[in-house]
Amino acid sequence: MWYYTTMNKIITPYYQLHLSECEEILSKRKPLSIDLIVTDIPYGINYKSNKQNQDTRSGKTIKIDRDEYFTEINNDDEIPIEWLNDAYRILKDNSAMYIFIHWSKWGELKLAVEGVGFKVKNMIVMNKSNHGMGDLKGDYAPKHELVMFATKGRHILNRVDGRKKNVIDVPVKFSGAKRLHPNEKPLSWAETFIQESSKERDIVLDPFMGSGFVGKASLKHSRRFIGIDNDPVHFQTALDTIVIGETHGQEK
Repeated sequence: MWYYTTMNKIITPYYQLHLSECEEILSKRKPLSIDLIVTDIPYGINYKSNKQNQDTRSGKTIKIDRDEYFTEINNDDEIPIEWLNDAYRILKDNSAMYIFIHWSKWGELKLAVEGVGFKVKNMIVMNKSNHGMGDLKGDYAPKHELVMFATKGRHILNRVDGRKKNVIDVPVKFSGAKRLHPNEKPLSWAETFIQESSKERDIVLDPFMGSGFVGKASLKHSRRFIGIDNDPVHFQTALDTIVIGETHGQEK
């Protein structure tokens, strides 16, 4: 298989991985050249875990695999929206976009997504197999994440195994110290959207690649993939996940 690689990009017939700001890559894409967008954007909440040196199941302190796990997500002080104009331009008509988003930023993202021309179709709730920490005494334990389902034109779902519900039970990555990204998600979090909103050989785009779970899921289902990340450490994580095929943590 032919491929082209530099320090900042890897291009093959099946996937493209770019170490770059996503706007730089998206601005160069031809209009109507992407079949599906699935992305886990920075949530804009300055998330940084201080609990990942403990196994969540046993409560035992364990060795942290990588010091950089504790660094904050790049540009996580606000949700990114500048990329949405190019996203609308390069996405094919009658196609879909799925964005993972924190509940507190839903309204802000919805305004931005609709502002460039997308139609927000639904709020999809990812019901996690365990709950997070948060304010232990003053709040309810967080057990879900949201996905914004938006379309450009009239998008028809594939209805694989029947009509899907907008609440999806999903596993989580346990044992946080074994994760290679603070917000690493199992492949199954992306698989439903890839199967429902694209077909084999379609191009799936993730402008905020992170751990590379969208890319790995795309290749698993015979889609082509374009992934972008601006963090050299997490770019290498995605490279390991997508190219080498590693998976981390555990799924239930």
